[in-house]
Amino acid sequence: MDQTVEKVNKPIEVVYSKPKMSKRIMAYFIDIGLFVMSTLILFSIFNVPVTHSTWYKSHSEELTQLRNESGLYVEDETIIAYVESNEEYDSYTKRKDELSKRINSFYYNEIYFSDIETNLKKYSDRKLQAKSENVNLFVKNENEVVENPGASHEALYNFYKSEISNYSLGYLFNNPRYTSLVKFTFHVTVVEFVVLITITHIIFFLVLPLTCFKRGRQTLGTKLENVGLISYHADNISTGMFILRYLFNFVVFVPLNFACFLIPSLISVTIMYAGKTNSSLTNYVFNDYAVDVTNQKIYFNSLEREEAQIKLQDMSIENKDLRLK
Repeated sequence: MDQTVEKVNKPIEVVYSKPKMSKRIMAYFIDIGLFVMSTLILFSIFNVPVTHSTWYKSHSEELTQLRNESGLYVEDETIIAYVESNEEYDSYTKRKDELSKRINSFYYNEIYFSDIETNLKKYSDRKLQAKSENVNLFVKNENEVVENPGASHEALYNFYKSEISNYSLGYLFNNPRYTSLVKFTFHVTVVEFVVLITITHIIFFLVLPLTCFKRGRQTLGTKLENVGLISYHADNISTGMFILRYLFNFVVFVPLNFACFLIPSLISVTIMYAGKTNSSLTNYVFNDYAVDVTNQKIYFNSLEREEAQIKLQDMSIENKDLRLK
């Protein structure tokens, strides 16, 4: 009697298990750590040509000139820090004389003040009100306010130090041209950061899952932790759907976190802990699942699943999926 072998086309079973929360959290921190580190490296690289460009250097040099010409700065440190760290100013007498000279020079400078007389009047009033241990630090001599010979030099130095910290630097910082230059350098830095953050984010969370780790749409973190993404059909997430998923996270979810003090992320984590499938807010929005792929392969589509079934049947003749007639 002839014996024939009949293949039974039993559907291949795909069983996924949800990843441990510890694996998902570790993957998240790996991704964030690498993302931040890469952004800072890129910033340090690209910031060099930006800060050395002609248009940036011209603004930066003008800002430095305005700061130094005020007399309130010596190079990159305030005159207060300068006299306190320089051995040349080894007494309160030398320190208070230097600060007094710098303040007067600044208040008489038309570059920073349009109404010098009014500002000097306010400065004189503050002098006459200054006291230390019930001793007036300044007295009026004819039409001029001068230091009281009976006041200690330490107290006088502290007055000048307070005047610079509380008034002089404020006048400098509120100067229209100075403010404009500071805003320019700040905006350049912000724009540079935003551009580099966007580029790095796209590479880490869009390009890599679409190219290098497209099976399971994995990032570097989820790849290392063996966590993948599947659609509700138990197949790989399609390119179009994954791009929509990315845009939702980048355009909606991330800005909401900044605007709402991470409340959306806290809600997402709460949902992950409370739900049976440990799905995040994004998983629920796009009806997909995070799965453990340590011992399980994610199929791109149903055709690949069927090919895997045929290959499995062809590889064995003694399995239960075969029977003899």
